[in-house]
Amino acid sequence: MTIHRPLGADALRDLLRQTATSGARRCAVLLHADRLPPFLAKPHHLRLAREALHSLTEADRAQMFELSQGRIAIVWRKRGGGELEQAKAALSHLLSGQPNGQTPSLGDLLTQYDLPGQAVALLDEMAEPLRTHRAHAPDARALDLKALARLESLLNQADLARFMRWRGVMRLPEVWPPSRHGRAEIPAGPELAWEERYFAVYDLTASICPDRDLKAEPWLFRRLTRTLDHRMLAIMSGLRDDHGSGAFAININVSTILSAEFLRFDDALHPNMRGRVALNLRADDILADPSAYAFARNFTRARGYALRLAGATINLLKFLDVGAMGLDGVQVALRPDILAAPEALRRLVPAPVELVVMSINRPSDIGWAHQHGFRLAAGEAFSR
Repeated sequence: MTIHRPLGADALRDLLRQTATSGARRCAVLLHADRLPPFLAKPHHLRLAREALHSLTEADRAQMFELSQGRIAIVWRKRGGGELEQAKAALSHLLSGQPNGQTPSLGDLLTQYDLPGQAVALLDEMAEPLRTHRAHAPDARALDLKALARLESLLNQADLARFMRWRGVMRLPEVWPPSRHGRAEIPAGPELAWEERYFAVYDLTASICPDRDLKAEPWLFRRLTRTLDHRMLAIMSGLRDDHGSGAFAININVSTILSAEFLRFDDALHPNMRGRVALNLRADDILADPSAYAFARNFTRARGYALRLAGATINLLKFLDVGAMGLDGVQVALRPDILAAPEALRRLVPAPVELVVMSINRPSDIGWAHQHGFRLAAGEAFSR
């Protein structure tokens, strides 16, 4: 298939939404032309970079999309051809012969995505093209299978209690007390709705493997989180005071819900805790296997668990059909786009799905949440 006219960012978002809904498998690449140094960013260089992707435009059901900052995305259906390898070879030729340290690596210039599982990652990259794309230390190495195996072995043996964290989610009162002297104050009546229980993943791995970049290989990082899931479930199963504890939520992967470890956790759960435990899932994990998610959702619903989407953003929620996903709640961090348009957030999370606003770190944030009708919130402001 030959592409004659590139489409835009809105068309790409629509396509990502379609793949998520249908589960249709696609491949995608994003060419980061904005990462080219000035001496390789002349018009003829950009034309050569674009031409390097020509083999992909000939792939089955290929579509090209022009994005901001001169970036280009191509989505196609993989049929066993070598189109991607040809494109990589052409880009490598473009970068060859340039001074070391002055050009991006091929991996930084061209990012590959498997859809729909990595649709969220592509969506995030579209929304934040100017963010630093390597937040780790310059000498940090990507997590590989060998390092992952060593790390998993250490995690299975280590005492992880010191890396456990608790965070309260508060329910705000219906009546907000007036401010005094023009300064917002924490109200007298927020009540603990439930506790979030989780591992401080980056603190934990920084103490064990500080030279590794966990997010460089998303699939290996997901496998690592499954190991942590099993440890969390084992710890929670060992607690014998559930009859006196309050509601809580844990972060978990879809595949973990289908594991023997989760069944043991479920068997050990005190009867009084039925209906008081929630499972927090990530969107990329849900989209990686929609069929597995549907099965896990039905199973957990029958067993009395609530399901919440963690780490959501307005941009992500525009992409998802929250109402059709069968979620009980959605967690969003308070960010400038939410502060500017709280009504948009309300439209994207229809009732009866509960909306939890995270990162409420200042007393004035609590006032903002209450003013706009948000009754569930969490953040540092409640610990002051």
